[in-house]
Amino acid sequence: MVQDGITTLKMSKPSPAPIVYAGEFRHAVDAKHRVTIPSRWRGDAGGEFFAVPDPAGNFLMILPPQEFDRVKSDVEANTSIAPADRRKFIRRFYALAQLVSVDKQGRVLLPEEYCRRLGLDGEVVLIGSHSRLEIWNSARWAAATAEEDEVFRRVAGEVGL
Repeated sequence: MVQDGITTLKMSKPSPAPIVYAGEFRHAVDAKHRVTIPSRWRGDAGGEFFAVPDPAGNFLMILPPQEFDRVKSDVEANTSIAPADRRKFIRRFYALAQLVSVDKQGRVLLPEEYCRRLGLDGEVVLIGSHSRLEIWNSARWAAATAEEDEVFRRVAGEVGL
């Protein structure tokens, strides 16, 4: 920008680094189907997320907007999927998605239908999964971890952990 013969550079604010969702937290779903999101997962501004049930029906995916958009981009870029199937997937994915917001107490109102379908009542487990979080029924999470332990150990060995 030039003002009074002096050139100045306009500095743009750096965008905040994306949140990495890691850890396991147990919280109760209240009677209104609200659950508290850990503060480190909310970011500075609180935020909005998209709630989408896992295609296998095991848990509720909670995706920040950039992750939600990435799914669509990845599907559109995948040429091994027929164009008609890509359109059908995107249509269904968007139809299932519901926008949820974090309130001032750090809670998200979960869609009632998804709570009923996935057994999300009482104590639930919130799982960090890098670019998204997952909300699991406690018993279903215990079964999944028991089932996945061997795979975790094997892959950890393969990558040198």
